[in-house]
This record gives sequence, structure tokens and C-alpha cells, in this order.
Amino acid sequence: MRTVQLIVIISIFQITLVFAQDNDTSLNSETKKSFLEETSNWWVDIPVWIPGFRGSYSYGDVSIEAEDGSYPGEPTNPIEPPEPGEPPIGGGNILSRLFNSSSYLKFFFMGMVSYNKNKYWVQLDGYEGTVGSSVNFVFNNKEVVRASYKAVLMRLLIGYSFYEKENRSHSRRFTIFGYTGARLHYADIYSDLNRLSNVLDLSFYWGEPVFGIKNRLAFKNWLFKLQGDIGGFYNGKNYSYMIQFICYYRISDLLSFKLGWADWDINHKRTFRDETLILNVHLSGPTTGFTFHF
Repeated sequence: MRTVQLIVIISIFQITLVFAQDNDTSLNSETKKSFLEETSNWWVDIPVWIPGFRGSYSYGDVSIEAEDGSYPGEPTNPIEPPEPGEPPIGGGNILSRLFNSSSYLKFFFMGMVSYNKNKYWVQLDGYEGTVGSSVNFVFNNKEVVRASYKAVLMRLLIGYSFYEKENRSHSRRFTIFGYTGARLHYADIYSDLNRLSNVLDLSFYWGEPVFGIKNRLAFKNWLFKLQGDIGGFYNGKNYSYMIQFICYYRISDLLSFKLGWADWDINHKRTFRDETLILNVHLSGPTTGFTFHF
């Protein structure tokens, strides 16, 4: 399945390149520009959804801990496993024959708007990730327990270019931006038993300042961006971060295609309903879409 999805992604990218090559004969030099000749101030990113792409190529885990919570150590089994061909002691794990579990993760890019002027830029973007799991009773395939965690991230960033270097032939340009801003997190934690009683249902949000660095390498119609920022310090030990790698291909003066990856780590501690709640969340997944330049 993953091989088929990867072939679909590569095929879409190849079609985009062919479309760009075909445009070479229909677009003159005034309308077909590279990132080295960028004159647009506004960039607007519209996400593209590829069926199966988000779940199969994403990774996520969530741990929720109370102030006095503790995690058990690694499980140990003092009894040696049976020899091959021998039945397991006790007839096997009865729970594994009565119940099965499944999990999913959805992580996707929501959109981005940025304004660039000289060495300054302002950016507003958003991401969303959901991790869920359920336990089903095998005989009637009825869901017994389900749980989910949903996270939404919105960022407002302001940056300044403090370093820029071009090669002698002016065919490549490397730029470094420093930036600061704020992140707004929204979290929703939900769990129930047999869809009858709500065991856990929490929703809350918080904001935090961030500091980061963005690196850009422009090469004709290609632009590579590596960006990372950190924030959310508490107790001087933990922090939240987001790292992105994005590749842009300039199809025309108006349109570019983007494909990349984002890694989002959340560490947060707060008092909620008179209890201390600690969140440790890691979400990772693709970002793909089209960028319009104005």
C-alpha cells in the first residue's frame, strides 16, 4: 500500500514538472520567472490532500500524565517461552482473542499567508493533527473503548534577513532569516467507555512566544527551505519545537508546487480543573500544496 501511495505522489510531481516544461513554450520571459527574480510580496499556500498520504506517512504519539502519575517499567516475564511447536502455557492470551485494537493518525497542513518586503517578512500559518485509538470486541466487532487527542497549531511570525549570499554566476542565492512571534495551541482530549460514559473530555488552549531561524536556498525555479523554532519553556527543562523542510518548484509567475515535511513536538504543563496536567506530544507528517504569488 505504501509503495502504491509513493508512486502516486511521485507521478503527481512528475506531471507538475511536465506541465512546467510545456509552459516554457507558451510563457515568455516576462511571465515565467524563477525564485531568483522574485517580485511578489504576497505568498498564499493552499493545501492539497492525497488519499492515504496523511495516515501512512505520518507518525505520532501522545502521553498524558498527572502530577503524581508514574509509568511502570518494562514488562518482565520470568517464565521462559515454550519451545516451537508446543502450546503456550494457559492456552494463550485470552484478551488478545476476544479484543483487538486499532489506531490512526491524521496530520496535515492547513494553509499559510505571508508578506515579504525587502528584508522583512510576516507569516501566518496553521497545522492540525489527530491521534486516536479504539478497542473492539472481536465477536460482534463492537467498539468498547475509544480515545483521541486533537491538536491545532496557529503561528504568527515576524522575520528579518540578516545574511544573504549569491554565487558568482548569480544562479544560486542563500538567505538566513531570524524571526520571532507567537504560537497558539488548541488541545482536545477525549475518551469514553462503550460510548455510554465520558471518562475524559478536556479542551483548552494556550499561547507561547517563539524564536527561530529560517534558511532559504534559491536555484532558478527551485526553492529549498529549512525552518525551525522553539518555545513553550516551563520549569527551565522542557520546550516545544517545530521543524519544517519544504521544496518549492516554480511553475509560473503566479503558481508554485510545494512538497515537504513538518515535525511538531509539544511539551506543556498546566493546572486544569485543580489538577496538574503534563502533555508530551509528537506529531510528524507531510505538507503539500500549491503556492500563489501576488
